[in-house]
Amino acid sequence: MSEPAVTMRIGNYRHKKILEMLCQRQSVSADELAAEFGVSKITIRRDLDALAGENLLERTRGGAVLVSGLRLEELFDHKDHRSKREKNLIGRYAASLVGENETVFVNAGSTTLEVIRHLRGKKARIVTNNAACLSLDVDPEQELILLGGDYRAPSRSLVGELTIAGLRNIFSSVTVLGINGINIRNGCTSAVYQETSVNRAMIENSSGKVIVVADHTKMNCVSSFLTCPLNRIDMIVTDWKAPPAFCREIEELGIRVACVEDRE
Repeated sequence: MSEPAVTMRIGNYRHKKILEMLCQRQSVSADELAAEFGVSKITIRRDLDALAGENLLERTRGGAVLVSGLRLEELFDHKDHRSKREKNLIGRYAASLVGENETVFVNAGSTTLEVIRHLRGKKARIVTNNAACLSLDVDPEQELILLGGDYRAPSRSLVGELTIAGLRNIFSSVTVLGINGINIRNGCTSAVYQETSVNRAMIENSSGKVIVVADHTKMNCVSSFLTCPLNRIDMIVTDWKAPPAFCREIEELGIRVACVEDRE
């Protein structure tokens, strides 16, 4: 079954919780959802029909099942602890691709935080909306430009018009982007609507390579909002657990794929 093109902003609290429950359980019944939210089964059926209409789930006779490959937003602290070793090695490899005195755009995310961590010791100008980088021991020899904007606590990111305005007069020689899903049909997708505008602004002001960093759990997955089609990126850095067949498909499109190896 092919992955869906997901474009709806999940603003309805109950809809989002239903999808979160599906991600945890893979399937839910209308009866348990009605009990969970204290609403009628008719209301739940309408919720499920609306989500099915946006290809966010598949209806069954008594409830719904999760659409294959769909990824929702996780709290930063939760995802920062998942695939920690893989992200660390991805970050180290991606940082090695940055040359001395380069200007680097780095977006929000736990994997891109590892890139910033491993840039320590290299003279570079880092421009980022990743507010989590303030927890790092920043190299005094580096120039760190933290973009302004509205602070999103769940993703520890800065977003909005002020963030984009800060990017308008800066041009990068390398751009490093973390995303929530990579899919042949749907491209690079993100879980947070507000962050896609920042990601696109970084891509637009990139005069060099655009590198996507994503661990194996993001491969052949689709998240809620489009960041960019695959033809806007030059390279993907992932880990040794990434499915080889999928990586070959990506490379056939002319995009380099680097799978870091486990060094244990």
